[in-house]
Amino acid sequence: MTTDDNLFKILESFTQGGTPLPALVGNKLEAQVTILVAGMLANESVSATLEPVDIVDAAINYANIIQERLGLYQNAKVHSLERLFDK
Repeated sequence: MTTDDNLFKILESFTQGGTPLPALVGNKLEAQVTILVAGMLANESVSATLEPVDIVDAAINYANIIQERLGLYQNAKVHSLERLFDK
């Protein structure tokens, strides 16, 4: 077996026979929400006080807040780099 064959075998095992990962996992927001829901379910006080629909809604809201804040951070980073080029 050649190195390329090994690489293809590894990639195939990660993608269930060549199925693209986004088709298996869903989009980025779905993955973020799933991870946040898992974290909330692991917290006994959260999982005991909220209904499942409320937990998912909260996770979606948190994922949107995270994306918004990351966008602000990335824009600030770009602006600071632009200021360096202006000097």
